[in-house]
Amino acid sequence: MSKPLVTFALWSYNQERFIREAVKGALAQTYSPLEILFSDDCSQDRTFEIIQEEVADYKGPHRIVLNRNEYNFGIGEHGNRVMELAKGEFIVGAAGDDISLPSRTEELVKVWSEGGTYCVWSNVIIVDEDGIEDETHPGFAAVPIESWSPRSWQEVVQRGRGGVLGASQAYDRAVFDEFGPLPDDVVHEDYTIELRSALLGKIAYVDKRLIKYRRHSATIVLDDNDELDMLQFIKYHTSQSQWFSIDYEGWLRDIRLFLSTHPEMEDELLEAAELIRARAVFYKFKESAIKSGIMDRSRSCLRVMKRARRLGIKATAKACLLGVSPRTYYRMQRRYSRTKKLRRKLAR
Repeated sequence: MSKPLVTFALWSYNQERFIREAVKGALAQTYSPLEILFSDDCSQDRTFEIIQEEVADYKGPHRIVLNRNEYNFGIGEHGNRVMELAKGEFIVGAAGDDISLPSRTEELVKVWSEGGTYCVWSNVIIVDEDGIEDETHPGFAAVPIESWSPRSWQEVVQRGRGGVLGASQAYDRAVFDEFGPLPDDVVHEDYTIELRSALLGKIAYVDKRLIKYRRHSATIVLDDNDELDMLQFIKYHTSQSQWFSIDYEGWLRDIRLFLSTHPEMEDELLEAAELIRARAVFYKFKESAIKSGIMDRSRSCLRVMKRARRLGIKATAKACLLGVSPRTYYRMQRRYSRTKKLRRKLAR
């Protein structure tokens, strides 16, 4: 029986310092038949030139595809372009600053090929800018990584985000065939792929460290940066709120689309849609609160309050404080972020 064609898709943007190692990792994959798609989002440095240099003399078994976008698409639109070009039945994603180990694709395909699984992800080796192993990733220290993996689409909706580590994610192309392209302005494409995969079937976790996941100045969240002044901190969080509201609007679209082909699940899908809609309203309010006058904030806050039962006490309390004084809210948020960071350090 012939094995399915798989696409290893390496996305890059302004990663000239790290891309050479990422390309070498892609070319070293042991699975075959494999299409390796190098897709660059119009980098302004030498990223794409380095990719071309590395593949120029490649004589291996894999099919090589090169793409450079004519302008900077951004994450969502770039992801859609990758899917237009990809020919594989299973897509193994990779970033231009990470390094996939040779057996990565083979190990992920082994689990996917058992059937019924639409997303597979794995453990990782965390490395710093210089490739030195670093076990201090805060999310990994708190709980065993395998406990992140969602067991159902309902669990994905309840969590709202972050059950699958996007850097190690691979997925069935049905995730796009069934739901269509990503929203062009989406930033957290891995959250969307996670929800879609869970709606279609299973999400599987492979307890092997199959990728060197690089943490450096461009990837570390600003919450972990004590040097930010208050205006930078607010700007970061309002941007995050905008991204989350876009995520949840996309989730609503996917839930409605799935409902159109699964009417027998109407009650639970509509219930899920109400929770997702409540979150979208909350994050839109959070994004706009700092720039709004007291009257506009009050009206927006009331819209959030109408969904208090679905949002829960914590989000409702945040909305109340944002409605009264956004700057007080962000001062408390910054204090909380610093306290959480200190606790992580003490726990290690």
